[in-house]
Amino acid sequence: MAQAVDVVCHMTVDIADTTPHVDYEGTRYYFCCGGCAKSFQENPTHYVNQNKV
Repeated sequence: MAQAVDVVCHMTVDIADTTPHVDYEGTRYYFCCGGCAKSFQENPTHYVNQNKV
């Protein structure tokens, strides 16, 4: 099963049809729960920018 890292809490999550996700600027971000997805939606640039090197 494919996995992704939740950019809010940094947990590794399994990607499935029911995995919470948000599409932002052409990228799909997956989350461990709806709460992390909501936090991301409220301030996506904070989470995207903190993960860029």
